[in-house]
Amino acid sequence: MQNNKDTLTMFMEALDAIKEYASVKGSPITKEDIEQYFKGLTLDEQQLNMVYQYIADVKVPDSETVFEQEEDVVMLSAKDYENDKKYIEMYMNDLERIESLSDTTRAFLLINIVEDNDNQSLKILSESILCKIVEWIEPYRNKGVLSSDLIQEANLAMMGYMSEKRFLNHSDWKEQIKEGLTDDLLSVLNKMEEEIKQEIEGALMMMIDEQTSSNKMAGKVLYKVNFVNDWALRLKEELGRNPTVEEIAKKTGISVDNVRQAIHFTADNMEFIDQK
Repeated sequence: MQNNKDTLTMFMEALDAIKEYASVKGSPITKEDIEQYFKGLTLDEQQLNMVYQYIADVKVPDSETVFEQEEDVVMLSAKDYENDKKYIEMYMNDLERIESLSDTTRAFLLINIVEDNDNQSLKILSESILCKIVEWIEPYRNKGVLSSDLIQEANLAMMGYMSEKRFLNHSDWKEQIKEGLTDDLLSVLNKMEEEIKQEIEGALMMMIDEQTSSNKMAGKVLYKVNFVNDWALRLKEELGRNPTVEEIAKKTGISVDNVRQAIHFTADNMEFIDQK
């Protein structure tokens, strides 16, 4: 005979399991459901009422919307983020090759770019902005996208802006550069970098949104597969054979099409289901 500690452990495990089941069943929990989950345990009236009260607070969704629940999948592990830190360090080390220039020197490069169309000055100025990108991507790190991808996206946005010389789209900036006054050049440089930063932020937010949508879709797929596979295994133990698609649909309260879709996600490779 099991001691009281073992019985309590079994009871709590069954309670957690039926709560999870209630959250996805799509219809009210029945006495048969409780008997199935608490098999091997004799529940007195007080315990039975406790079970009903426990699951009464569980929101039971409509059976056909059960798979509309979204479960975010964290695609990046702690190890990924640890490697991410190392990537940033390596990237910063690579940037040490770039000569450090004062803002005044960088601002005067604008004159060469505007007056002489000097590509070397454009290259030097662009490289000097690379050093600022690590700081600009910081608010977007650890949000499901690796820093290597954030930096690449930011660099592409910056280089696109600089190669097309979009700062010259501002006629007043162009005039200030031509006049060559130090304060005016520094003002243009600051405004130009703020504009680049805004473009980078827009590109990064779009990138993270796309990745989040991808993660949610992957979460839905994983949820469907795990849900159907888990119930197939439970029914196999109950029936002593592989359950059919129809039996799983009936037991879980979801549609046959949803069951078949989950099977399809695994390339028809769910071993606990009779698909004939």
